[in-house]
Amino acid sequence: MRSSVLMLLVSLAGILGGAALIGRWALGVAIIADSVALGVYALRRDDGVPAQPAVRAVQGSVASILERARAAS
Repeated sequence: MRSSVLMLLVSLAGILGGAALIGRWALGVAIIADSVALGVYALRRDDGVPAQPAVRAVQGSVASILERARAAS
């Protein structure tokens, strides 16, 4: 996990814990503020480029792929 994400999570936990000690109304305000902060953080990290697929396409049919696997072993 990246250190910036870890620091953000620890900060949010501290905010929620402190607000819970103050009262329920403060906890509600903290949850709203945390939601806004996470939304801003997520939008700032988005570069607008669609993510590349994690897998690559395999050419051929299932039968040909299995035949190549049998031949390789």
